[in-house]
Amino acid sequence: MKQTIAIIHFNTPELTEACILSIRKQGCQWPVVVFDNSADITIPAGTNGNDPKEDTIIKARPFRRKMRGVKVIDNTKGQVINFEQFLSLYPDRNPQVGVYKSSVWGSAKHIVTVQKLWELLPDGFILVESDTLVKRDITELWKEQYSFCGYVQRNQNGNRFKVPRILPMLCYMNVPKLTKEGARYFDPERCWGLKADANLRGNWFDTGACLLDDVLRMRPRLVGLHVDIRLFIEHYGGGSWHQGDLQRQSAWLKQHEALWEPVENNNAKIFICAHTDFEQAVWNDVYEVIDSREIGEGDVHSLFYSELWQMMSVSKRKKLPRYIGFVQYRKYLSFMDKVPALAKLIDERGAITTQPIDMGMTMREQYATWGNPADLDLMTDIIREQHPDMAEAWDKALDSRLFHPASIAIMKTEDWREMFSVAWDVANEYLRRIGGDIVARVKANEKAYHIGEYDFTTLTHEIRVGGQICERIVSAWMDWRFPHAAQFPMVTVADKVEVPFTPTSKPQRTKRTNSKK
Repeated sequence: MKQTIAIIHFNTPELTEACILSIRKQGCQWPVVVFDNSADITIPAGTNGNDPKEDTIIKARPFRRKMRGVKVIDNTKGQVINFEQFLSLYPDRNPQVGVYKSSVWGSAKHIVTVQKLWELLPDGFILVESDTLVKRDITELWKEQYSFCGYVQRNQNGNRFKVPRILPMLCYMNVPKLTKEGARYFDPERCWGLKADANLRGNWFDTGACLLDDVLRMRPRLVGLHVDIRLFIEHYGGGSWHQGDLQRQSAWLKQHEALWEPVENNNAKIFICAHTDFEQAVWNDVYEVIDSREIGEGDVHSLFYSELWQMMSVSKRKKLPRYIGFVQYRKYLSFMDKVPALAKLIDERGAITTQPIDMGMTMREQYATWGNPADLDLMTDIIREQHPDMAEAWDKALDSRLFHPASIAIMKTEDWREMFSVAWDVANEYLRRIGGDIVARVKANEKAYHIGEYDFTTLTHEIRVGGQICERIVSAWMDWRFPHAAQFPMVTVADKVEVPFTPTSKPQRTKRTNSKK
């Protein structure tokens, strides 16, 4: 089932944003759906310390923040649920129910919104209230063997009939299981405020009460799990109706900023090199996709340079964060979304790179099995002439069986610029010395490039000489400049795993093959 976080938003953009940031900070990178019910609210005169003669009108505050992995369902004009029409179906509703007895019927609207989310998110979801901050990973609440995982409140203050409910602040709902058995989150006969007689028990079913009532009646087909959500969240309480006190709200957010403030990597960026449509495997805000199609795909040189093409695009930016790095759309460092504190790690170890693989042969021998050795020789001449300080490190890398794959590295921006300039300069000088036409060179030397000998040896692949050799230059440069760099295993999206950081781990062993990179 597709795993999703759902948040119902009502006039609390700062709280909702902080809630999402706290979810991300605690490790959950699932898609977030924000259902935005924001609307003007009227507080009657003389209530809650307001003007005794005139009503106080607080304007709607929709959620406008663009956040990666967050989808907003805009219901601010009743596009999905028309609450005016909804309430008109219950002309005898209790006028005393609502914020400051203002006939807002917020609980009923919230309940029917959750029921709508059952329809929109049929695989189920974890419901998180917008005025909560998450303080541990909430993904552990997704337990498909239960109909729900949440906190069962037995006695709610002000609830005359003591109707128990499942608190909506944090609750997993197994929508397929609940729907199959006919359970409901919204039932007009069991919904707070939709009956005028305050003495009717049905008038006291607050958010989550109808669902609990159904689960209890349908046991053992439906079984819920009581969870102490106080271990998972900090709750502001009533965020959507404390509209007149944004200063209080801001103070609460400041008090708990350690839970949501993304300070660890706010000065770092990891760029994802891509050249095709792909399903993104990481959603942490530290990542940014650089698509070569947007910077000149179609030019044969973009294939020659490979990921250097995207690096070139980044290098032209006037402003870059203090720490930058690159991965590829199919290849990542093993921490994936759970990005560590990059600044701290880089300051301690100098840089971050892939754990080296043992190729079973030297780099020189391995390159010759599928590429043109003359290209490697020419690049070597260029390095010795233009970057003599690196020549010894390059020769050592050529005679080593260890190799950091995929040009994946993260470091301080000034160090990255130095590394990139070496690789870019060598590639450009190579292109100049062969006459600038890599296609003609490969076609004239098909045997040297093993064209047709292996499945991968096609013209499209073989013209990527710049990227292929510069990948080896990056590997050699990293070992030369940062011998104590933090190393993480490289994983592909096909075998996505999370491997803990092991700075003393041994190189990965690979079978002897003729595959590229």
